[in-house]
Amino acid sequence: MATIYDIAKLCKVSTDTVSRALNGSDHPINPQTREKILNIAKELNYRPNTIARSLASGKTRTIALLIPTITNDFYTQIAEAMEDGLTNAGYITYLCNTRRSIVKETEYINDIITRRVDGVIFSPTRVKPEDNLQNQKNIEDLLKYGVQVVAFGSRFSDISQVSVDTYKGAYEAIRYLISLGHRKIGFLDGLLAGTSKNRRKGYLDALKSEGIVHDERFILDGDLTLESGYKNARRLLKLPDAPTAIFAVNNLMAVGVLKAARDLGIDVPKRLSVIGFDDSILSELIEPSLTVVKQPLVDMGIIAKELLLDQLNGNHAFKTIKLEPALLKRNSCYYAY
Repeated sequence: MATIYDIAKLCKVSTDTVSRALNGSDHPINPQTREKILNIAKELNYRPNTIARSLASGKTRTIALLIPTITNDFYTQIAEAMEDGLTNAGYITYLCNTRRSIVKETEYINDIITRRVDGVIFSPTRVKPEDNLQNQKNIEDLLKYGVQVVAFGSRFSDISQVSVDTYKGAYEAIRYLISLGHRKIGFLDGLLAGTSKNRRKGYLDALKSEGIVHDERFILDGDLTLESGYKNARRLLKLPDAPTAIFAVNNLMAVGVLKAARDLGIDVPKRLSVIGFDDSILSELIEPSLTVVKQPLVDMGIIAKELLLDQLNGNHAFKTIKLEPALLKRNSCYYAY
């Protein structure tokens, strides 16, 4: 493999000159010499020694994307937008899938620090309320070792972050169901920790705004999987005075609701209206197509990337950005019977 010493020998210049030409340095170099160096480097199929470059610059040009799961396309859509932008900026990205394990998240954090990764875009693992404290400690450990951090989807102190107004999304979804005449509206919540409490508050406040007293039997906790949506929907739909509409706090559980209704012979949307949260191609392809609160996932990924690059370029002023969701009305909702 060719080295800068080989290029320097053929060009009859110093290795410092070769290094400056290859790295695009502002140091003055004769244009003809620069062109000759670049041409010979290309002919020799020169590849830079990234380890040596990292040691010299103190930067590895690597970013870690830390997410709870790769099976939920909420995260994969965001990760794809982030990765595209970071690649264009000259960074290599590593995907760290914690599988919703706080132990695995912490192991990744320690590995990231050891590998001297430049920055982390972080979506925390939050299954239990006590996980929040470990999430914050993990962030503090990264910052202590000079790793730049941006969070998405959750709130932390002393870092930049981007999130979506999920309270507003849930509020508008329930108001829409009420406008269709629904008064018995089921709610399938997510994990006990994290941002799901904002969606529950939106649900409760929307009912209250119309003078509807919520029924505790209609509120069930899920775990963001299709299976929990299916199981909890069956429980709700078998009640003597079952809900005429169900709102699930993510898409997978909403799909589980559709499956439960189908298995019980309940027509959607004529006898049951269903709304999910997020959006995906699946939401449009299933029958009936799913009404959803759409989060601007691509925008979230792009903004998180830009916040991190801003920090890596020396701007350490923390920014908190909240995006607006949108209610996409498809075919899974109808007037209450």
